[in-house]
Amino acid sequence: MDTYAYLAHLTEDGRTQTILEHLKGTASLCSAFAAAFDAEAQGQLAGMAHDIGKYSAAFQRRLHGGPKVDHASAGAFECLKAQQLAAAFAISGHHGGLPDGGGRGDAAGTGTFWGRINRASQRNLEDYHAWQS
Repeated sequence: MDTYAYLAHLTEDGRTQTILEHLKGTASLCSAFAAAFDAEAQGQLAGMAHDIGKYSAAFQRRLHGGPKVDHASAGAFECLKAQQLAAAFAISGHHGGLPDGGGRGDAAGTGTFWGRINRASQRNLEDYHAWQS
C-alpha cells in the first residue's frame, strides 16, 4: 500500500493539504454552487477531478520550487473520457480562464479546450495515475 501523501498545497510556514482533502472540499463547494441549477452531480465530479494532475512527481517537485506543470489538463481529459463534457470544459476553464473550445484538430497544448485535450490524449502530460488509488 502506498502511504506517500500527495500534496495539493504547501505554504511557506509548512502547512500542507493533501490532494484528496483539497478535492473533497472543492467537490463539496462545487456541488453546493451547482445546486442552484440542479447540477449537483456535475459539480461534485468537476470538483473531484479538477486537480488530479497534481498526482504527479513533477507537480510534487513544483511545490518545492520546481518548474511549472500542466496539472489542469488531466482532470479535463478524464472527464471527457467519461463523456462528461460539461465537467471537462469547467475544469479547463477553472485553470486557464474560460477557454475557446476550438476544434478537435487544434495542436496539442494550444490554449483551447481541444488543444488541452489533444495534449493529454497524446500522452504529453506528466504521469498522474496515482489518482486512481
